[in-house]
Amino acid sequence: MIRLSSPVQLMKDRYDVVVVGSGYGGGIAASRLSRAGRKVCLLERGRELHPGEYPDEFHELAEEFQVTSPLGHDGPPTGLYDLRIHQDMSVFLGCGLGGTSLVNANVSLRAEDRVFQDPRWPERLRADLATRLADGYRRAEEMLTPNPVPCGSRRPRCRGGSPGCPSM
Repeated sequence: MIRLSSPVQLMKDRYDVVVVGSGYGGGIAASRLSRAGRKVCLLERGRELHPGEYPDEFHELAEEFQVTSPLGHDGPPTGLYDLRIHQDMSVFLGCGLGGTSLVNANVSLRAEDRVFQDPRWPERLRADLATRLADGYRRAEEMLTPNPVPCGSRRPRCRGGSPGCPSM
């Protein structure tokens, strides 16, 4: 199988653009800039995994887990599963070519309306949800082409009455 990544030894001295992180934002930015003719270097701290290379046994999962907390860091620095524990919030992310998209099971959900009712969001955004945000969702769906989860699947955020979602 063809690899997308290159060894660090093949890096050039100069690029038009350097993108740090290959998750949703970085991957799309690097792709668009490259297609626009820019010389792009996309940096990712993790490695590229192909089907069959992901852990499928418990001991393999443990070998791919890293945790950072106020007590320090434990686990491999490029472990696929990366948990950051902080006093007020903890974050789980992916470490590898593709970023957190590697570990979120490709879930693509629209934010619930209540999320944008929070006054911490900029007023310009909250006042324009029906146009700019809706257009952003539309463009993301065009690019990502998501598919609904089949009926009968376990869906924690499933609400009765949503398209393709029976009452719980």
